[in-house]
Amino acid sequence: MDLTKGVSKRESILNALDSFSSKKILVLGDLMLDKYLYGDVSRISPEAPVQVVKFTKEANVPGGAANASYNMSLLGAKIFISGIIGEDANGSILLDQLKKSQIDTEGVIIDKKRCTTIKQRIIGGNNQQLLRIDYEETSKLSEENIRTIIDFVKVKIKEVDALVISDYGKGLVSKELIGEAINLANENKVPIIVDGKPKNLDCFVNATLITPNLKEAKEMANIDEDNIELIGNKIMTKLNSNVFITRGAEGITLFEKNGKMTHFPAKKVKVFDVTGAGDVVVAVSALGMVSELDLYDTAELANIAGRIVVQKPGTSSITLQEIKESILASEVNSVRQKVDKAWGSEDWIVNYERSNFCGKRLLLKKGHQCSIHFHLEKNEVFYINKGLVLIQAYNQEKLLKPGDSLLIEPGTKHRYIGLTDAEIIEFSSHHKEDDSYRDEPSGRVQEELFNEYLKKYSEEIKASINQDG
Repeated sequence: MDLTKGVSKRESILNALDSFSSKKILVLGDLMLDKYLYGDVSRISPEAPVQVVKFTKEANVPGGAANASYNMSLLGAKIFISGIIGEDANGSILLDQLKKSQIDTEGVIIDKKRCTTIKQRIIGGNNQQLLRIDYEETSKLSEENIRTIIDFVKVKIKEVDALVISDYGKGLVSKELIGEAINLANENKVPIIVDGKPKNLDCFVNATLITPNLKEAKEMANIDEDNIELIGNKIMTKLNSNVFITRGAEGITLFEKNGKMTHFPAKKVKVFDVTGAGDVVVAVSALGMVSELDLYDTAELANIAGRIVVQKPGTSSITLQEIKESILASEVNSVRQKVDKAWGSEDWIVNYERSNFCGKRLLLKKGHQCSIHFHLEKNEVFYINKGLVLIQAYNQEKLLKPGDSLLIEPGTKHRYIGLTDAEIIEFSSHHKEDDSYRDEPSGRVQEELFNEYLKKYSEEIKASINQDG
């Protein structure tokens, strides 16, 4: 029996995370700067019935396509970004932040005729958003700027692993520009991951994956009812693309072009702020797809990342360590199962190859014993929780009572015998089925020999029975 099968999927995701640092991604989209003005709120203005915010600090973070890029860079990938900003102070701030994050900004156009897109949020006490002010130019890009971006894509598409299109409806996405970019990506066999707006749906035909939220998906499918299967299949067919529909507290639903639909439920968490969650989902999805994960595992990874980021305030980012910790934490019961044995049963609690530990609960029946066996790699500690256990190891015999423990080192032949019904907690390094070497089978102890054990340890057995009442 393969007791590690339950964690094989998680192990493949963890291995993919480690490969992110070797990936190169081209991001094409609407660049923004998210500004946060924080202050204390303690009174109402005498001029109008509005709150007065006493300014305390300001923060600037990448937004839109810049946030998706920032997250992929944090996760270790090399990012090339292309978009447009204004020739203004906010544009300079954003450009400087991208460069400090090791993001290649060669493809960023500075346009004197446009302003940098800004979302400025006023945040009061307890991180409550009071107001948002937007500065934006949403008109279509000039033909010159479109051609400049297409020329940049033609060069970079040959050296990247994926193309991400991040559409916030601020003017960059058009059929001419995106159609050409998708054609170039498909010609070079580069997967295309799209976070797109419903109004630009026709621009994304033949993308590899599109990741709308439920509200956007309903608009894309022109369906008002909550029939998720109908919605997803309509988008998939129209775009000839795989689809992730992010559904907030409901998780993510995957629609594959082969017709298969899979739902990934969300673990219940306290949602603090959904700002930037879509950017994180598209970032993690892109990296998952180019790191030898199939769509199923990519969706699961995106679901985990989305769950993490919505618990943070503001336009949030995510790290590899946070994802890894969340994966490991969610796997505590992944291999939990009861395995019947000739001497009783084992309750497998956890068995992590990556973190190199294993935990079991052994229920040993009176008068039964495991085989004489050893492991070449595995260290294990037996802790007696209930009953009396006779352990034979290190060429000696030792009686263990509740609260006693014994370390068994690799290469040590050993066996345990139940003088009474007993419960043993086993702590060990990762258990591999092919690392067990047995000299004889497990089962019931020969009657004459067991009677000798009972006679030899009669006082301890009597004391144990009296103690148990």
